[in-house]
Amino acid sequence: MSYRPSSARRQQTSINPITGEKIEYAKKAHALNDQAAPIIPSLDLTNVNDSDRQPPPSAHQYQGSARPGSARLGSYRPTSQAYGNFDHQKAIYTNRHGNILQNTQFDLNPDRVPAMDIQVVPPPPPRPMSSRTQRALSTRLPDSVRPAIILDGISGLSHRERSLSSINSPIDEFQLAWLESGNYQDSLQKVAADEKNEQRKHELMTEQVLSDQLSRYVLSDVEQEEDRHKPMIMQQQPRRNLDRRMHETKVKTSTSLTENLLSKRIRFSCRIVTRDGKDALRDLFGFYFMLDRTLAIYEYRVLGKRSNALPLIPRGQYVHLSGYNQRQPYTLLDFYQGARIDFETRTIMSLPETVRHQTKLTISIILIDEQERQTLLLDGVQDLKRREVLYAVKHPYSTEQLENQRYLADVHQLSKSQIKQRTLVVYTNLAAYYRRRANMDRYQEKDSICICEKEDLLAGLHEYKIHISAGHFSYVWSHMSIQGEANEFLTLLFGEINEKRFAQVIKAYSKIDPSKTGYTNIDTMKKFVNLYGHPYGIQNHLSDEQLWTRFCDTFRFALDYPRISYSEFLNVYEALNIAVDQDDDFIHLINNTWHI
Repeated sequence: MSYRPSSARRQQTSINPITGEKIEYAKKAHALNDQAAPIIPSLDLTNVNDSDRQPPPSAHQYQGSARPGSARLGSYRPTSQAYGNFDHQKAIYTNRHGNILQNTQFDLNPDRVPAMDIQVVPPPPPRPMSSRTQRALSTRLPDSVRPAIILDGISGLSHRERSLSSINSPIDEFQLAWLESGNYQDSLQKVAADEKNEQRKHELMTEQVLSDQLSRYVLSDVEQEEDRHKPMIMQQQPRRNLDRRMHETKVKTSTSLTENLLSKRIRFSCRIVTRDGKDALRDLFGFYFMLDRTLAIYEYRVLGKRSNALPLIPRGQYVHLSGYNQRQPYTLLDFYQGARIDFETRTIMSLPETVRHQTKLTISIILIDEQERQTLLLDGVQDLKRREVLYAVKHPYSTEQLENQRYLADVHQLSKSQIKQRTLVVYTNLAAYYRRRANMDRYQEKDSICICEKEDLLAGLHEYKIHISAGHFSYVWSHMSIQGEANEFLTLLFGEINEKRFAQVIKAYSKIDPSKTGYTNIDTMKKFVNLYGHPYGIQNHLSDEQLWTRFCDTFRFALDYPRISYSEFLNVYEALNIAVDQDDDFIHLINNTWHI
């Protein structure tokens, strides 16, 4: 049986293993019960007031690294010299070397009004919001696009307060207000329905193009001419065995194509990059054949009740005219959405007269089936090279193109920020300024090239308070395909409309110019514009005449007003492209404006 000692027999002393000091428990307990022993003093707040911004004088005796004598006083707080120290007098942090750390200084200004002396005034009760304001605040549009006119109470403000509360200029507000009306989902559904119609059009074009290519190659084959030069030999044979064909033409030659050989192809929709309305409205389709790396461009036309595919650029092998792959034939990797394909016009006899006088024709790809393109690229490729092909598909731009895009993005950010609140007014009037400087006659083709001198371009920027550095201007000038072309200069300076938005602009203009002449007038536009669906008209802020006047003010910059050219119509939506950030918002704006 084990023996357990009582509490009286416990050890009454202990020895500190570090210092060797002998500690008696009886004395320690007596010190804890002694009322005369020093205890933590109470905090004296008699001298504290609102104006005290400095630490109390008693805190100075503990500054530094010396340890105070009494360890039982709770006011001691050791300073850390390893990670830094806080100076209560200067209100700064210093590191262990005494250097002041950044962003650590506090504002201890004694003249500042104390927070306790500030009288809190309750805010006025909010005004009840109308249904118009609730609908505007519930929209998904960003504040940078939302016009200030939709807010309540703006009509009761003074002229100065109204100008300060306005986000954009009056013309910009009027055009951007179309974002607030109409059904947003209906616009997206209409776009999806248009894509299905385009798909059926593509299938019809494919059948006609294949029929054209298969028959054209057989009829023009050299082998058809071989039998025509042979001497004719008359043979005595029954009449029923004679060849009754009117001409010696073979149905199939030894080198003729078959539909199976042309099955490896890619189809894409494209457009001509031009400011001429006649050519910009051409509905084009392209075909690239993997068999011999040939390319063909066809135009879709409706003649009466029948749709036809007319060849614009005949099938052939074409090469790069500039860039890193100059004089190299086009490959399937060169075809993607937004890609530009260049052709020499002197070698193509089937081009229209409006394009033939130019030295180069540029085609921009609007839409292409990326999945089908990737399938054709990976067909027959070994596993070791599949990774390289997939990388080339995902990164179609070269290093030079990427550097150019990064630099131009900096230029766009700098220039857009200067006209953000007056985008439509500045952009359209600047384009008109360059047209006047180019001495373009009012009866001249204003959609054609607008050439300006370098001094004219700089004068226009100075006129409308757009400041860019000399280096940025030189870079933009050096990257223009046509030196001094004003429309291209504005595109490089402020950015270009992407193909998704551009397709909606073309649909809107083709509606007000059904004859595809490249010109329209303000009276024709009145038949199609959705004035009664404008928020100002729905809420009865403006009368019908005032709505029409506001709309006409948007196009008064035209040189031959009320006659509006395609280029001038495009300038309006190039400006709105800067003001609207999201593609879906831009599409909804156009669909709601023109009942598309």
